Amino acid sequence: MTDRAPTEAAPRIVIGYDASPPSTAALHWAVREARLRDCDLWVVRVLGDGRAPHAPYAGATAVPRNGPALRELRRAADDARLTWPHVRDAAVCDDLPARALARVAAGAELLVLGTRGPAGPGGPSLGPTASACMRIAPCPVVFVGTDRRAGESTRPAQDHRVRTDEPVGAGSGGPR
Repeated sequence: MTDRAPTEAAPRIVIGYDASPPSTAALHWAVREARLRDCDLWVVRVLGDGRAPHAPYAGATAVPRNGPALRELRRAADDARLTWPHVRDAAVCDDLPARALARVAAGAELLVLGTRGPAGPGGPSLGPTASACMRIAPCPVVFVGTDRRAGESTRPAQDHRVRTDEPVGAGSGGPR
């Protein structure tokens, strides 16, 4: 594992992983996609760097830099390597997960994120990190949901910027 994101230009898919059921479903989807595309898969966990103060109501923040988060990351990457050997894991330090994921996704083929789906009638479809990634990611973004009853992954959730020549669930990664 590395404290910095790898920088070589090999084709890759980046998955934002936080050990939640949606991110685990997204990781399984991303492993299959990396195999289909024959590219590297980077499993990225964003850890707080402690520099930015956050109010509890301010939205998603990175998890503190600690052992359990790193162990979860390593375990998830090791499990993914059982299916696809071209898996790397990286912990990135930043107090804003979307900013960190966008930085790591520069030059990637896809950024994959798990999403819990709508928070109920009238609730937001995406959380703050997913919403921010959709706006600032430099590559297409795929959202993978879970079946709330079974905990199984569903088809990727559709991004509102989908073009007809792109895979379902992939956004454009920015304005065209």
